[in-house]
Amino acid sequence: MDRCENCGDEYERLLSEEDDRSSAAEDQRSERTLHHRQPRSVDTGRRVAYGFGHVFNDITAAIWFSYTMVFMQNVVGQTVDALATPFVGIMVDKFGKKKNWVLLGTVMEAISFPLIYYVWNLSIFVTTLIYICAILTFQMAWALVQISHLSLIPELTDLSLERGKLTSIRYVFTVSTNILMFIIAWLVFRGIRNNGNVGSLIGPNDSAKFQTLALIATTIGVFSAFIFHGLLKSSRNTNKKLMYRQNRQINFDKILQFCKNFHLYQVAIVFTTCKLLINIALIYIPLFINESAIDESGTIASIPLLAYISSLITSIGVEYVKPCFKSDKAIFTIGSVISVFGSLLVFFNPNNELTYHYLCLAAVCFGSGSAITSVLSLSVTANLIGNDTDCGASIYSSVTFSDKLINGLVIIGIEFMKCTDLEKCSHYYRDVLAFSSGSLALIGLLVFLTIPKILIKATKSSSSHIVI
Repeated sequence: MDRCENCGDEYERLLSEEDDRSSAAEDQRSERTLHHRQPRSVDTGRRVAYGFGHVFNDITAAIWFSYTMVFMQNVVGQTVDALATPFVGIMVDKFGKKKNWVLLGTVMEAISFPLIYYVWNLSIFVTTLIYICAILTFQMAWALVQISHLSLIPELTDLSLERGKLTSIRYVFTVSTNILMFIIAWLVFRGIRNNGNVGSLIGPNDSAKFQTLALIATTIGVFSAFIFHGLLKSSRNTNKKLMYRQNRQINFDKILQFCKNFHLYQVAIVFTTCKLLINIALIYIPLFINESAIDESGTIASIPLLAYISSLITSIGVEYVKPCFKSDKAIFTIGSVISVFGSLLVFFNPNNELTYHYLCLAAVCFGSGSAITSVLSLSVTANLIGNDTDCGASIYSSVTFSDKLINGLVIIGIEFMKCTDLEKCSHYYRDVLAFSSGSLALIGLLVFLTIPKILIKATKSSSSHIVI
């Protein structure tokens, strides 16, 4: 009787053990399927939908970097963004789908960005508090969208060639958005006249125009986010149960392995030099124009616009040129040489009637050269992550952290070293633009040439993954 009474319990125990073994076997099969799945390509529709995901970031950055105080956006903004980036990378990897993080960042941007340009009729203390909270929220949201959007690239496809196309699409949308904002800003501010008063072109009475510009940017950004979330579907080849379990726990051992990997720092240096080169060009070309006292009408607007247009054309054409070269190192070399040529045009500028034409050609060189190197640096970052998409956001945050922090420090150093006597440093911004751009292009090239081939370019039929 006793043995019979225990039969039911024993039977349930055996069933439970069998279920556990079946579940473990299923998880093992899922893991093998995840890590050995067939390479996935990305169709044109999904590529375009992916590009829309970063439009809100691009359009707010165009306004933020062009129409906000230089100190606030290059020092305070970059520092806050840099500090937020590593935290954002860990959060994106740990909790939920990356598309959901893009959505959260978009909502935060849609709320905070218009508040930065709104005129509050409140006390100075309350107004300052509102602006500080709005700017901090915007910087956090911007980093959130950037990191989560970048980390989608390795998840969408295992193919190095497809990752390169997604990177190119992302860059095309970035440059197109900047050009669009130049046009919109020109339409918004075109009726302003200085009435003969020096330094009074834009004043407090024009605050409504800034609000209009911010609202237009927010509307375009939100609309693009709707397209991104509506058209970009998640990959069907991903095991949802396994990905959920992986996202609930961060693989710090794997992240630590990446941090010990020398290739991560090579990629970070290349990425930082590429970003810093174009940022310095866009910031200091207008200052060099002012320093040179060029009389050509509309130069301050037309020359940066030339840089953006040349960057757009080059970023579209780079993927069509790639098959003509055996390695992306050759293409990166061409981009770096073009940037160095632009710095030489700036330094040997004749400072006469040809100055404007020299600057136009230099802007084209900076735009084209930075487009080539920036696209390839992002492709290498995606290849470094390989199939380790569970820590992709952390890797992207590590790479972009150095970019944002060093950008802020470099701007501080350049402005700190400027002498007060204009006669002694009458060509200061010319020298900054020439030597900084040329040096950054050469440093990026030298480091890129030392990166192993497996991270540079993979075949069309194999996934890119490096063992660390």
